Amino acid sequence: MKNYTLFAVTAAIVISLAVGAYAGPIIQTQHDWGWQIYCFSPTGQTFTAEDPRVSIGFWIEDWNQGSGPIALAIDLRQGAGIGGTLLGSGPIPGLSPGFVGFYDVDFSSVPLIAGQPYTAIITSTSARGGVFGTGSDVYPGGAVIWLGNVTTDQESAFRVLPILPIIPAPGALILGGIGVGLAGWLRRRRTI
Repeated sequence: MKNYTLFAVTAAIVISLAVGAYAGPIIQTQHDWGWQIYCFSPTGQTFTAEDPRVSIGFWIEDWNQGSGPIALAIDLRQGAGIGGTLLGSGPIPGLSPGFVGFYDVDFSSVPLIAGQPYTAIITSTSARGGVFGTGSDVYPGGAVIWLGNVTTDQESAFRVLPILPIIPAPGALILGGIGVGLAGWLRRRRTI
């Protein structure tokens, strides 16, 4: 019975460490004005990473619906500004006409280093699509990118959400524990 208790305690510690390693979301929702992505490109936001695996999103509005299809993407760059190494890119496919709200792109395949600066750039190949921001410095860990320039006294409406590791449900842990116990019992009896 001692081995099973040790297994259960070890499993609980591993799960709590996996969940506890995530600091939480960065969410900046304040937006006083908006600008067209295509005309003010490159545009985006710098941020300081808090979690290793994240999704990144901007508050987007579908503007100029008569000007052709909307084609947006978010690029993730190392460092604060547009000159850093491109770490990944994700398309924003199929926004519904008139879309308004946050749209997030999964960058969990790109491990970030907590405390390091990164830049998310949103791109558009047409006049459709606007992003929003504020003329206030409400997020102290970053700055808006506007026409390729870092502007420290403004912020985009953006968010960086942690993507937590997949942790088995309690039922799966119990069934796994029963399976391990049964295998150990059968092995002691030398039936397997």
